[in-house]
Amino acid sequence: MTVSTLLRRFEGSDVAMTVYGPPAATVVVERLASQGIDAIWRKLPTGHQDAFVVIRRDSAFAETVPLTALQAFLCTPAIGSDDSGPPDSDPGRQLLYSALANTLLSSLTPAQLLETSREFEDRAYRVGNGTLRVSFQSLSIFRSQRARYETLASDTALDIHVYGQADWEPPTIPGITFHPLTDTALEQVWLLAFDAAGDDQNKCALVAEETADGPFRGLWTYSPRLVDEIMAAVVAVEE
Repeated sequence: MTVSTLLRRFEGSDVAMTVYGPPAATVVVERLASQGIDAIWRKLPTGHQDAFVVIRRDSAFAETVPLTALQAFLCTPAIGSDDSGPPDSDPGRQLLYSALANTLLSSLTPAQLLETSREFEDRAYRVGNGTLRVSFQSLSIFRSQRARYETLASDTALDIHVYGQADWEPPTIPGITFHPLTDTALEQVWLLAFDAAGDDQNKCALVAEETADGPFRGLWTYSPRLVDEIMAAVVAVEE
């Protein structure tokens, strides 16, 4: 399995949203269009504090999420590169990620991918054991994430594997195994997969590939079968 092959399975995902909020919320509709998602805006007289989004999949109701959660992901994701603190838990954000699972997004920014990675790293932290596999494209990128991953490794029993082009000599960190890439399969890929020590309720993965014009296209999933398939594909790269 290649990333492109995986993503092609989800092309044409039937996801639509209705954004209920003030006129300023039309910006969200425009951002959704850039991700390949059909969306419309409906005025909400009560104002921004009560704004929400209705998500439909295959024309059936899927979820209602606060507009603030969608805005934070689409418009203003803000993650510090030295974020090494304990995980947080945002119910609105978690509802959003659940509702958009297995949805192919066509124009993801590094900030959006980093925020999604944080969500899944936090899940791995809470579970506390299992295998976490992460591709940073190049190992030198890991330097900006070192403090966070040292926390993940020291506070848990996670078995962490980091992949990337061999452009930097990583330090020895207990609990983390580095894999310099000798194959090009992951060089243009942003990937994080967590097997939750076999607990299907907590498995998750993020897979995205860099496009020719800059943005990434990708998706995240909580499907145990798909997570297992992604994990196996990453292991195969090592062989």
